[in-house]
Amino acid sequence: MNTRHTSSHNKITAASPSFSELKALLAFSQPLFTLRKKTTLITDGEKFKGLYLVHSGLLKQSQLKKTSENEIITHFFFPGDLIGLDSIFENHYSGSIASIETCGLSLIKFHDIANLPITKESHIQLLRILSKSMRIEHTRLWRTLSQSSDSRLAYFFITMSSKFREQGYSPNSFRLPMSRQEIANYLCMASETVSRIVSRFENEGLLSANGHEYFILNPEGLARIAEKA
Repeated sequence: MNTRHTSSHNKITAASPSFSELKALLAFSQPLFTLRKKTTLITDGEKFKGLYLVHSGLLKQSQLKKTSENEIITHFFFPGDLIGLDSIFENHYSGSIASIETCGLSLIKFHDIANLPITKESHIQLLRILSKSMRIEHTRLWRTLSQSSDSRLAYFFITMSSKFREQGYSPNSFRLPMSRQEIANYLCMASETVSRIVSRFENEGLLSANGHEYFILNPEGLARIAEKA
Protein backbone atom coordinates (compact mmCIF):
# COMPACT_ATOMS: atom_id res chain seq x y z
CA MET A 1 0.00 0.00 0.00
CA ASN A 2 1.21 3.50 -0.80
CA THR A 3 1.86 6.07 1.89
CA ARG A 4 2.04 9.82 1.45
CA HIS A 5 5.58 11.08 1.02
CA THR A 6 7.21 14.33 -0.03
CA SER A 7 10.90 13.65 -0.57
CA SER A 8 12.50 12.50 -3.82
CA HIS A 9 15.67 10.77 -4.96
CA ASN A 10 14.85 10.95 -8.64
CA LYS A 11 16.73 13.35 -10.91
CA ILE A 12 16.56 11.71 -14.29
CA THR A 13 12.81 11.38 -14.81
CA ALA A 14 10.74 13.86 -16.80
CA ALA A 15 7.76 14.82 -14.67
CA SER A 16 4.27 14.12 -15.94
CA PRO A 17 1.52 16.77 -15.81
CA SER A 18 0.06 17.40 -12.37
CA PHE A 19 -3.55 18.23 -11.60
CA SER A 20 -2.49 21.77 -10.72
CA GLU A 21 -1.01 22.14 -14.20
CA LEU A 22 -4.29 20.92 -15.67
CA LYS A 23 -6.44 23.24 -13.55
CA ALA A 24 -7.32 25.51 -16.47
CA LEU A 25 -8.41 22.56 -18.58
CA LEU A 26 -10.44 20.94 -15.79
CA ALA A 27 -13.00 23.72 -16.07
CA PHE A 28 -13.97 22.34 -19.47
CA SER A 29 -14.08 18.65 -18.57
CA GLN A 30 -17.24 16.56 -18.38
CA PRO A 31 -18.36 14.95 -15.09
CA LEU A 32 -16.18 12.21 -13.66
CA PHE A 33 -17.09 8.66 -14.67
CA THR A 34 -15.85 5.22 -13.65
CA LEU A 35 -14.30 2.64 -15.96
CA ARG A 36 -14.20 -0.84 -14.50
CA LYS A 37 -11.08 -3.03 -14.49
CA LYS A 38 -10.12 -4.59 -17.84
CA THR A 39 -12.64 -2.50 -19.79
CA THR A 40 -11.94 -0.89 -23.17
CA LEU A 41 -12.21 2.90 -23.20
CA ILE A 42 -11.18 3.48 -26.83
CA THR A 43 -10.81 1.16 -29.81
CA ASP A 44 -8.09 1.62 -32.41
CA GLY A 45 -9.22 4.04 -35.14
CA GLU A 46 -12.22 5.35 -33.20
CA LYS A 47 -13.23 8.92 -34.07
CA PHE A 48 -11.52 11.50 -31.89
CA LYS A 49 -13.90 13.04 -29.34
CA GLY A 50 -11.50 14.78 -27.04
CA LEU A 51 -8.91 14.26 -24.33
CA TYR A 52 -9.51 11.99 -21.35
CA LEU A 53 -8.03 13.06 -18.03
CA VAL A 54 -7.12 10.21 -15.68
CA HIS A 55 -8.17 10.98 -12.09
CA SER A 56 -7.43 7.55 -10.61
CA GLY A 57 -6.33 4.08 -11.67
CA LEU A 58 -4.10 2.89 -14.50
CA LEU A 59 -4.73 2.34 -18.21
CA LYS A 60 -2.65 1.05 -21.11
CA GLN A 61 -2.47 1.96 -24.78
CA SER A 62 -1.76 -0.94 -27.12
CA GLN A 63 -1.84 -2.12 -30.70
CA LEU A 64 -2.00 -5.64 -32.09
CA LYS A 65 0.90 -6.94 -34.15
CA LYS A 66 -0.16 -7.59 -37.75
CA THR A 67 1.48 -11.00 -37.76
CA SER A 68 0.08 -12.27 -34.45
CA GLU A 69 -2.44 -11.68 -31.68
CA ASN A 70 0.24 -10.27 -29.39
CA GLU A 71 -0.25 -6.68 -28.31
CA ILE A 72 2.36 -3.94 -28.33
CA ILE A 73 1.98 -1.70 -25.28
CA THR A 74 2.99 1.85 -26.15
CA HIS A 75 1.92 3.78 -23.08
CA PHE A 76 0.73 3.53 -19.48
CA PHE A 77 -1.59 6.29 -18.22
CA PHE A 78 -1.48 7.32 -14.56
CA PRO A 79 -3.53 9.88 -12.58
CA GLY A 80 -2.85 13.34 -14.00
CA ASP A 81 -2.14 12.01 -17.51
CA LEU A 82 -4.09 13.02 -20.61
CA ILE A 83 -5.21 10.37 -23.09
CA GLY A 84 -5.51 11.30 -26.75
CA LEU A 85 -2.74 13.83 -27.25
CA ASP A 86 -1.35 11.72 -30.10
CA SER A 87 -4.74 11.62 -31.85
CA ILE A 88 -5.49 15.31 -32.40
CA PHE A 89 -3.93 15.65 -35.86
CA GLU A 90 -5.49 12.61 -37.54
CA ASN A 91 -8.85 13.08 -35.77
CA HIS A 92 -9.01 9.45 -34.70
CA TYR A 93 -7.51 7.56 -31.78
CA SER A 94 -4.31 5.62 -32.27
CA GLY A 95 -4.33 2.23 -30.59
CA SER A 96 -6.76 0.76 -28.07
CA ILE A 97 -7.01 2.12 -24.53
CA ALA A 98 -8.09 -0.26 -21.76
CA SER A 99 -8.12 -0.10 -17.97
CA ILE A 100 -5.72 -2.30 -16.02
CA GLU A 101 -7.60 -1.47 -12.82
CA THR A 102 -10.80 0.47 -12.05
CA CYS A 103 -10.30 4.08 -13.15
CA GLY A 104 -11.88 7.48 -12.69
CA LEU A 105 -11.82 9.65 -15.83
CA SER A 106 -13.32 12.78 -17.31
CA LEU A 107 -13.63 13.82 -20.95
CA ILE A 108 -12.41 17.21 -22.15
CA LYS A 109 -14.18 17.74 -25.47
CA PHE A 110 -11.61 19.16 -27.82
CA HIS A 111 -13.92 21.68 -29.49
CA ASP A 112 -14.38 23.32 -26.07
CA ILE A 113 -10.64 23.98 -25.93
CA ALA A 114 -10.36 24.87 -29.62
CA ASN A 115 -13.06 27.54 -29.30
CA LEU A 116 -11.32 29.38 -26.48
CA PRO A 117 -9.53 32.70 -27.20
CA ILE A 118 -5.87 32.02 -28.02
CA THR A 119 -4.76 34.12 -25.06
CA LYS A 120 -6.40 31.78 -22.57
CA GLU A 121 -4.14 30.00 -20.11
CA SER A 122 -5.61 26.68 -21.27
CA HIS A 123 -3.81 26.89 -24.60
CA ILE A 124 -0.47 27.58 -22.95
CA GLN A 125 -0.93 24.71 -20.52
CA LEU A 126 -1.98 22.37 -23.32
CA LEU A 127 1.13 23.24 -25.32
CA ARG A 128 3.30 22.57 -22.28
CA ILE A 129 1.62 19.21 -21.73
CA LEU A 130 2.04 18.31 -25.42
CA SER A 131 5.72 19.24 -25.29
CA LYS A 132 6.30 17.30 -22.08
CA SER A 133 4.55 14.22 -23.44
CA MET A 134 6.68 14.34 -26.60
CA ARG A 135 9.86 14.58 -24.54
CA ILE A 136 8.88 11.61 -22.36
CA GLU A 137 8.02 9.50 -25.42
CA HIS A 138 11.26 10.44 -27.20
CA THR A 139 13.23 9.44 -24.10
CA ARG A 140 11.41 6.10 -23.88
CA LEU A 141 11.96 5.36 -27.56
CA TRP A 142 15.66 6.23 -27.38
CA ARG A 143 16.14 3.98 -24.37
CA THR A 144 14.25 1.11 -26.01
CA LEU A 145 16.43 1.33 -29.11
CA SER A 146 19.81 1.98 -27.54
CA GLN A 147 19.94 0.94 -23.89
CA SER A 148 20.58 -2.45 -22.31
CA SER A 149 17.77 -4.43 -20.71
CA ASP A 150 19.14 -3.62 -17.24
CA SER A 151 19.15 0.10 -17.99
CA ARG A 152 15.63 0.03 -19.44
CA LEU A 153 14.16 -1.79 -16.45
CA ALA A 154 16.02 0.37 -13.93
CA TYR A 155 14.76 3.49 -15.70
CA PHE A 156 11.23 2.06 -15.66
CA PHE A 157 11.32 1.65 -11.88
CA ILE A 158 12.81 5.12 -11.43
CA THR A 159 10.00 6.52 -13.62
CA MET A 160 7.32 4.67 -11.64
CA SER A 161 8.88 5.91 -8.41
CA SER A 162 8.73 9.47 -9.69
CA LYS A 163 5.08 9.14 -10.73
CA PHE A 164 4.05 7.99 -7.26
CA ARG A 165 6.06 10.81 -5.69
CA GLU A 166 4.26 13.34 -7.90
CA GLN A 167 0.93 11.99 -6.64
CA GLY A 168 2.05 12.53 -3.05
CA TYR A 169 2.81 8.87 -2.30
CA SER A 170 6.01 7.16 -1.24
CA PRO A 171 8.46 6.91 -4.13
CA ASN A 172 10.09 3.86 -2.56
CA SER A 173 7.10 1.62 -1.75
CA PHE A 174 4.34 1.19 -4.30
CA ARG A 175 2.06 -1.27 -6.08
CA LEU A 176 2.16 -1.65 -9.86
CA PRO A 177 -1.09 -3.20 -11.13
CA MET A 178 0.36 -4.15 -14.51
CA SER A 179 1.69 -7.69 -14.94
CA ARG A 180 5.33 -8.62 -15.55
CA GLN A 181 4.28 -9.55 -19.09
CA GLU A 182 2.84 -6.06 -19.64
CA ILE A 183 6.01 -4.45 -18.28
CA ALA A 184 8.12 -6.62 -20.57
CA ASN A 185 5.91 -5.80 -23.55
CA TYR A 186 6.19 -2.08 -22.86
CA LEU A 187 9.99 -2.31 -22.62
CA CYS A 188 10.32 -4.58 -25.68
CA MET A 189 11.70 -7.42 -23.58
CA ALA A 190 10.75 -11.01 -22.80
CA SER A 191 8.87 -11.54 -19.54
CA GLU A 192 11.54 -14.06 -18.50
CA THR A 193 14.17 -11.34 -18.92
CA VAL A 194 12.21 -8.94 -16.71
CA SER A 195 11.84 -11.59 -14.00
CA ARG A 196 15.53 -12.49 -14.20
CA ILE A 197 16.65 -8.86 -13.90
CA VAL A 198 14.25 -8.18 -11.03
CA SER A 199 15.73 -11.18 -9.19
CA ARG A 200 19.24 -9.87 -9.83
CA PHE A 201 18.27 -6.38 -8.61
CA GLU A 202 16.93 -8.04 -5.44
CA ASN A 203 20.16 -9.97 -4.92
CA GLU A 204 22.11 -6.75 -5.35
CA GLY A 205 19.99 -4.97 -2.73
CA LEU A 206 18.52 -2.46 -5.18
CA LEU A 207 14.87 -3.38 -4.62
CA SER A 208 12.59 -6.10 -3.34
CA ALA A 209 9.45 -7.40 -5.03
CA ASN A 210 6.46 -9.32 -3.73
CA GLY A 211 3.88 -9.88 -6.45
CA HIS A 212 2.74 -6.45 -7.59
CA GLU A 213 4.39 -4.72 -4.59
CA TYR A 214 7.79 -3.12 -5.14
CA PHE A 215 10.17 -1.59 -2.59
CA ILE A 216 13.05 0.57 -3.82
CA LEU A 217 15.93 -0.04 -1.42
CA ASN A 218 18.72 1.77 -3.27
CA PRO A 219 17.33 4.50 -5.57
CA GLU A 220 20.79 5.92 -6.24
CA GLY A 221 22.04 2.51 -7.36
CA LEU A 222 19.05 2.07 -9.67
CA ALA A 223 19.62 5.55 -11.08
CA ARG A 224 23.24 4.74 -11.87
CA ILE A 225 22.17 1.67 -13.84
CA ALA A 226 19.43 3.65 -15.61
CA GLU A 227 21.94 6.32 -16.66
CA LYS A 228 24.41 3.90 -18.22
CA ALA A 229 24.84 4.40 -21.97
